[in-house]
Parts: sequence; C-alpha cells; structure tokens
Amino acid sequence: MDYKAALVYIEKFIDYERSPDFSRQARRYNLNRISLLLELLGNPQERLRVIHIAGSKGKGSTAAFIASGLTHAGYKTGLFTSPHLITPRERCRIDNELISESDIAFYIDKFKPAIDVVSASEFGRVSFFEIYTALAFSYFADQATDFAVIEVGLGGRLDATNVVTPVTTVITPIGLEHTAILGETYSEIAGEKAEIIKHGCPLALAPQHPEAQAVFEKVASERDVPIVAVENFLKRDAGSSAPRIVYNTDGIPVAQYFDVETDSDSYPQLTTPLLGHHQFVNATTALAGLECLKQQGYRIPKDDVYAGFKDVQWNGRIQQMRSSPVVVLDGAHSPVSMEALCRTLREGFRCAQVIFVVSLMKDKNLKTIGNIVSKTADAVIATQVPDNPRVMPAEAIRNAWAGACPKVVTCPDPENAFAKALSDASPTDLICITGSLYLVGQALEWFSVLDGR
Repeated sequence: MDYKAALVYIEKFIDYERSPDFSRQARRYNLNRISLLLELLGNPQERLRVIHIAGSKGKGSTAAFIASGLTHAGYKTGLFTSPHLITPRERCRIDNELISESDIAFYIDKFKPAIDVVSASEFGRVSFFEIYTALAFSYFADQATDFAVIEVGLGGRLDATNVVTPVTTVITPIGLEHTAILGETYSEIAGEKAEIIKHGCPLALAPQHPEAQAVFEKVASERDVPIVAVENFLKRDAGSSAPRIVYNTDGIPVAQYFDVETDSDSYPQLTTPLLGHHQFVNATTALAGLECLKQQGYRIPKDDVYAGFKDVQWNGRIQQMRSSPVVVLDGAHSPVSMEALCRTLREGFRCAQVIFVVSLMKDKNLKTIGNIVSKTADAVIATQVPDNPRVMPAEAIRNAWAGACPKVVTCPDPENAFAKALSDASPTDLICITGSLYLVGQALEWFSVLDGR
C-alpha cells in the first residue's frame, strides 16, 4: 500500500470531525474499539511516556509549547494533534518533523488486518481518529521517543487517546462547547475532561470557571493528584506579567513577551511568536506542564524553555501571511476563541479597516459569533469550505449577520473569497481569514502557492 492508497483506505472510515451528525454520534464513543485495536498491535501506548492534554481551548498551542520545550531540552519528543490543516502528516510528528508518507503507508498496511478484525467485532467499525491515534502511538513507540505529547480529540472520558497512563496531565481552559456531547454546564463538561486525570499523576491546570475548577479539584483530591495551578503564577504579579507586543520596523506585531514566576523558577521576558493574551495563558499552562515534569526529576533547563517557546511553530493561530495588506489566518470557531482573536486584532494591529473572510460549521453559535465579529469587522465575506457535510452555507452566515455586521456579502468558493478580499483591501487594511481550521488550511495552501512558497 502506498501513501495515496493508505489515505483512501483511512477515509473510508467515519470521520466525526466532518460528520453532519457530529453531536448525535456521541452514542458511538467508547474505548472498546481503540483498546482492542491497540491490543492486537501489541499495546504500543504502554511503551510511551505521555503528557496528556485536554481542554476546550488552546490544547494544540499548549501541546506545541510543551513539545518544543522538551525538544530543545534534548528529549526526542512526539506530538499528536488534530485536526490537520493541509496534510494528515501534521497530526503526527517527532521534534517538529512530520511523519513521512512512507511511514504512514507502512503502518496503515500493517494495521489493516487488525482494523478489519475490530470493525467486524461487537464494538463496531473503527473510526478515522482511532486509526490515527493507533498510528501515532505505534510510530512514537517504534521511534523510541522520550516523551509523547498527546492532545485529546474531543472531551476526555471516551476519547480514543484516553487509554494511556500519563506521567503528566494538562487541562487548558474549559468553555461551553460541544454541549450536545459533553454536557450543557461547566460542571458537566469539566467532568468529561477530568477523566484524563489518573491516580497520582500530576495535573497542570489552566485558569478555570469556578464550576469547572471545583470539579477538577474534587477529582484530583479523590485520585491523590498534585495540582500545579497556572492561576498561582499569574496572581504573583499580575501587572508585570501581562504580555507586551514586539513590533517589526513596519509596525506589524511579530512576537510577545511576558514575565512568569512558577513554583520553582522565574522566567522574565519569556518570548513567543504566537500572539494574543490567550497564547500567554497557553504558554503559562505549558510552563505548568513542564513544572510537573521537573518535579518528577526530569531535567528541563531554563535556557531550553526560552529557546523552545521562542522557536515554537503552530500554524493557523494568528498566522501572518502578508504585510501589505496584512493577511492573518486564525482557526477561531467558538465565541471564546473569536473574542480572543478580535481582542488581539484590536490591541495589536494598526490598520485602516478589517475585512473578515469567514466560514463556520453548522453546530457553531452563529448569532453570538456574529455579534463578536461585528465589533471589529468593517466588512465580512461569508464563504464555505468545500466537501464538508458540516459546513454552514455562506448565505446562512450573511442572513444571520446582516443586521449586526456592516457590508456582509457572500462568496461561496473560498479561493474566490480570498481573491475578493485582496482586491477590496487597501495596503493599510487587514484581512482576517477565520471561523474554521478547514478554511485556514485552504487559505494557507492558497497563499503559499500564490506567493511561491
């Protein structure tokens, strides 16, 4: 089986990320399929030293910070995230090098008999995500990684990744998202996420809503889990620790720095190219995760943390593609993440007008997101990513936002929408492409080709 054949094979299995019945598919979530599949593959996850990361927002960025810090500290570090922007290879990487096409083909060919056995069992057909999870575990184990940073796909309790015995768990901020699957309150959602917490395994905990905080503290107490709380870092000197922006000679923000004091060390002027107050929270949450490892005796020198955070690479998060006009890509797709994006645009960028190019999925809070966008946007181009049953029609976005956002037009084809935004914008304007990581992936590929990258 070659790479293309392997992808064709994987795509025959249900992909909940694109399913139009995304919320209703919850009844199929269980750990039986992935457990049986991994057992048939020799339980590769048992050979991994895992940092397991759950949460509603910032999981991927936090995972990228931790992985980059560990790589710079000299550890061979695997990173498993989802979804991908352009290629499935992005989901599985070691020391920021994507898994090769030949390795994906090798593992899928090797896994096929086991996948067939599980899919024919009483537990039902294996999913797209379960296959990639098994692939990541096997690849990281075979490559003898020192650490594997594993991002939860959805929730925690029944997520396919929740078969590991981690050395550290990390929980990023909780929001009211995927409520049809995870619950309608902070407490219910936190209860799902809290199930990645394992007995005696340290927990790095981002600042939380009080209801979620109470759940995590209760579960941690019951399971004899020490908590390293990010909130304690931030309270020590909230004023001086606030992030400050670094601008280039053209007045465009290129980085931010901040001061953090953890339980064991201080990090003045810690710098990252990832912009926004939310990335400050993600970075300090990653520091808490590294603190958990240091408390267990792992050596992570301060200089390597600085280098790792400065060199971190994480596409599609306030990623700048052009400078005149400024073109920014960001995968914000919930009210919380859209608020964070708009805040960063208002506070960090200097531009005449802001043009949004937006695509959303049907299960998103359309009205609330529109109200948030309306406070920053001077114009909106509504579009829709192709070949995705979950996508919301561009006209639905326009109809819902027409009363709040100025100059809302539709351009269903994303590439035409990008071209229209460039045509409409003056050199001093800003174009923000957002609402879906699928749209961001398409934009990243389109602009890279256009600019000959």
